Amino acid sequence: MAVPDVDRAVEFFASIVGDSPVRAAADLVRTVAFAPNTDVTLIPVAPDAAFGSPPRVVDVGTNHLCFRVGDIDVAAAYLAEQPGVRVLGDIVTVPDGPIRGNRWIYFRSPWGTLFELQQWPKHPAYQADTSARLFHGQSPADDARLPSLLGLDHTGYSVRDLEATIRYLVDRHGATEVLRTRIDAGRDFMSAQFGIDVEGTSTMAMLVVDDALNIELFEHSVGAQDPPRPPRAPGGNVLALHAQDCAPESAVETEFGIVVGTEFGR
Repeated sequence: MAVPDVDRAVEFFASIVGDSPVRAAADLVRTVAFAPNTDVTLIPVAPDAAFGSPPRVVDVGTNHLCFRVGDIDVAAAYLAEQPGVRVLGDIVTVPDGPIRGNRWIYFRSPWGTLFELQQWPKHPAYQADTSARLFHGQSPADDARLPSLLGLDHTGYSVRDLEATIRYLVDRHGATEVLRTRIDAGRDFMSAQFGIDVEGTSTMAMLVVDDALNIELFEHSVGAQDPPRPPRAPGGNVLALHAQDCAPESAVETEFGIVVGTEFGR
């Protein structure tokens, strides 16, 4: 994840997950570790006038990290009190479909990157229709500060072509598609929840990789979309996964907008 100030980003993550998951890497790089086997690496990047505002949730390549919590009302209230954090809209309860009963809300970090809170019901609705399972075994660090934090629920992306993205992740990285649903988003809803003047429909799919990382994908039909940010531009990111049939040092920007590889910025 490209950030303009690594120290400030570390303070933000520590205010959620605690100090112990944050580890120093080379130079100014820091890594935030999530159980069982997922790391978020913070890479410093200089401000760029060409990318003055953070990407919208519907723009291609936009990434968000979602934290799973046990009490989203208490967790959202805590975030609203943190310096520079902006909670977006109201908590939404999904009325139907494979994630029926899920409750979610997005927020922006002090530097503008999107994040999400999600609370799953005790018995996720999708489990009645498939034997496939997302990873639900999150466990927080002992010093976690976000009330009722369970762990990292998923990383999410807006993509150009949902089918192509799913095929890529299944074929190259052994992902399993678990669920899919369609979302109709009116202009009033998008304005209230995300502060953007768009409307349309979105198809969402959730996959799991290595029985450890949940990936949420959206294909938005909302009119004009900005292209993906370069990895080392503000709002840029790289998704590093185990590869089944390519050299581990390879990195490619796929046609659907996600940069996949193991070396940030290649």
